[in-house]
Amino acid sequence: MAGINTVLKRNLKIEELKKENRKLKQENALKNQVFSISSDYIFLLGLDGTIVEISHSVRKLLNLENEVIPSKISQLNLIHIKDLHKFIKSTKSILNGKTIKPFNSIFLTPTNESRHVHVQISPIKSDGEITAILIYATDITDHLLLEESLKESSSLQKALENKEMLIREIHHRTKNNLMIMASLFSLAAAEIEDKDAKAIFNQTHTRIKSMTLIHEKLYRSDDLKYINFGDYIRNLANDLFKSFLNESDKLKLIIELEDLKMNIETAIPVGLILNELLTNSIKYAFPNGEYGNIFINFYKNTNHYVMIVADDGIGLPKDLDIDKTNTLGFQLIKNLIGQIEGDMIVNRDKGTEITICFNDDNPQN
Repeated sequence: MAGINTVLKRNLKIEELKKENRKLKQENALKNQVFSISSDYIFLLGLDGTIVEISHSVRKLLNLENEVIPSKISQLNLIHIKDLHKFIKSTKSILNGKTIKPFNSIFLTPTNESRHVHVQISPIKSDGEITAILIYATDITDHLLLEESLKESSSLQKALENKEMLIREIHHRTKNNLMIMASLFSLAAAEIEDKDAKAIFNQTHTRIKSMTLIHEKLYRSDDLKYINFGDYIRNLANDLFKSFLNESDKLKLIIELEDLKMNIETAIPVGLILNELLTNSIKYAFPNGEYGNIFINFYKNTNHYVMIVADDGIGLPKDLDIDKTNTLGFQLIKNLIGQIEGDMIVNRDKGTEITICFNDDNPQN
């Protein structure tokens, strides 16, 4: 009976040993798998600080694929010199039962490339006893670069917003200064009795207002470089009609426009050209107060922008040579057309029709 009990005990012990062996094999397999496939840098140290194992990612980082690993972590030449003492001190503190808070450090490759890492150092225990030390480092280089990039992007965005605010303020102040000038010309015109001189002051007043309107639109727009020129034409035409016409019901304004955005450098001279052409039609096309129509077309074809100002009034004088005339209005128009490198086509049939063709660098249209 005693012999049977001995055999049973021995078999039981063998089963326990087999179970323990299977457990160890599973743990080793798991450890090897973690050390092989993990992208993090893992170090397993013995109680005396010697390296038991390092992960595949550490071997790859240090080009130690087929080489014997050094016995001490300090011999890896991996940890930045300023942090090496912290690692050694931390491992000793772990053995004394202290808890080490995660910290950031720098690893160096054989080519002296820096890799920023987030480090955790923890004890490995068995039956309540520390049996090894695990150092787990996660590469945060890309994360830090992203954070730095976001900071720079934020700084650039803030600088851009400040620049836009400054440009907007410049447009606002320019508009205010132009409005003051327009008001001064209007006040001066009111004191002048000579009709020709008065007309010159009033014409200058409308020219200034045409520029004021552009700066006003840019100040209120989300886009500080381009304005909706179709909308600008509508506002300018209505302002001119109100300025010059006492009986506005005699003249009808017919507008066909495309809402196209235009660069401010082109919009200001084109706006002044429109001001001159439209003012001429309002003032001179119907000298006896006849009923009539004034037309404005604005569109873009394949190659360029087209602006047409026309009326069905009396037309231009037959003896007027536009290329040789010395009137201020037409001289200004020709100079402005040259400034935008445009072309002007005059049609004298059934009133007056003037077509301006020009280009603009706006890629949005």
